[in-house]
Order: sequence, then structure tokens, then C-alpha cells
Amino acid sequence: MKGIEIVWLSKTDLTNLNSGEGESNFIDVKKFKKNGIEYPYVSGQAMRYYIKEAIRRNLNENEFMCVPDDKGETCGDIKNCIGCDLFGFMKPEKDVGARTRVSPVKVSPAIGLLPFDENSAVDFLTRRYRGGEKSEGDIVNVEIGVNIYKVGIAIDVKRVGGEEKIENGTVKIDYCVNDEERKNRISKVIESLRYLSDYSKQARLLTDFTPDFIIIAFQDKYSHRLQKAIDLKANTINVELLKAILNDVSEYSPKIFAGLIPCLFENEEEVKNIFEDLNIKVKAPHEAIKDALSYLEEINL
Repeated sequence: MKGIEIVWLSKTDLTNLNSGEGESNFIDVKKFKKNGIEYPYVSGQAMRYYIKEAIRRNLNENEFMCVPDDKGETCGDIKNCIGCDLFGFMKPEKDVGARTRVSPVKVSPAIGLLPFDENSAVDFLTRRYRGGEKSEGDIVNVEIGVNIYKVGIAIDVKRVGGEEKIENGTVKIDYCVNDEERKNRISKVIESLRYLSDYSKQARLLTDFTPDFIIIAFQDKYSHRLQKAIDLKANTINVELLKAILNDVSEYSPKIFAGLIPCLFENEEEVKNIFEDLNIKVKAPHEAIKDALSYLEEINL
């Protein structure tokens, strides 16, 4: 197996998952424009942070994941640090410049699929500070909105637990942990999707951002093709696109898992039929994730 691709949808309530530059008394939502219409998004950097923190919260006692120092630098010890192995690093070293590791875990931005203007509001909060004889404060406006976000992860399985080295003109991977530990680290990425929780502004805007519709493919080829499988318009999944991408990806994916909660979009039965035609049973998202973890335990890396 060379790669694991995951793509999912998550529906949120009113929230502000990732703020833009804003102004002193205005906290906006990060947005991009498509055909002149604004849509919200959560940066890939923020998504990586959410996944890292979900992994950190569920480490076992004998597992280690370093915390970046005051310069934002991590330990760079991929043998012992799960975070440095999975998410890479750039560590300055004297007389060398910098030692870098490309992240085996790639994360996409979370892209809102519903127009922002039609699904948003401006709330306000009071920012108080003490000065003079009495407490004073400012009104701060905060953009919030509901949406359905599409997110993706790619795991470069071959590079988890090892470093690339060039010997005699060929690229080889020198592993510093055994296959059991490599599986353990990969499983932590997949499992973390059930427990994403460390988003911004959760004190006032408690949000669930875990998958409501998820596809997980174990692939014999490293490819990001699955990331295009899901497109949503007018609360309807583009089934022709889904079918085309699944037919493509299934040629090099010995196992695909799918999970879906009820009533997320209009053509739920059509979507299920496409998976059933490929002998993929659609379960609940948490069941699909658990099945993927069980499959990972059984196979050889």
C-alpha cells in the first residue's frame, strides 16, 4: 500500500472556525471568491493544528509528541516523536542551515460549499479592559455562519516512520521504527477525525466539525484523485462526478470505506446506490472509520 486518501463533508452550526485579518473591532471569517461569490474556508494550517491536537489528546502514556518551543521549532526526532514523523518540520542547525522533513500527512483547506452571504450573520461581543476609575470596554463585531465544508487528507504511507535517502542514484527509505509502530501512527491520523475539537472560538461558538459524509481509500498508487469525488450544489451531491472518480480510484484501491449520517443532503439514496454498485457498504461515519482502522491492522504495509 502506498497511500491512504480521505475526503469528507462536515456541516456546522453558527461558527467562526478560522478568522481572517479583520480589523481592531471586527473579527471576520476567512473567505475566497468563486465566480464573484464569497465562500468561507479554514486554512490547511488550521486543519493540521486541529488534527495534531486531536492526536495529542489521545496519546497513550508511552507515546510522545513534542510541543513546539517559543520559536515554533519542534524536536525533529522522528523515531520517538509522532508529531515530527507525521507532520514534518524545518529545524535550523548550526553550520548546516536547516534540516527539513516533508510531511507524510497532507491536509487540504476546509472549503465552504455554501455562499457565505446567504448563510451568515454578524454577532457582537464586549471586549472589556480596566483603565481609570471604572471598567471600560469596546463592542467587537464577529462574523459567524453555517455551512457545509469539504476537507481532505492524504497519507504518504511509505514515508511514515522513515527518511528518504539517495544511494547509488536511487531513492531508498531508511525506517527507524517497525511496521507495527508505523501502523500505529497512521491509525492515529485516521482515528483523530472522530475527535476533532480544538477549533478557534469554542468558548462562545461550540462546534462539531467531525465528518458527516466520509470516503476512505487504501491505495496501491499514491494519488490525490479522490479529493475531487465530492461536489455539492443545491444540497445535492453531483452523482455523476462521484461515480466517475470512484470508478477511477477503485482501479488502484483494494479497499474503500464510506460513511454517511442520515438527511445530510437530498439525494442520499442515489449516493448510496453508487457505492453499492461498487460493492462498498455505506455505514455511519464512525463505523467507516473503525472499519478502516481494522483493515489497516490486517494488511502489510
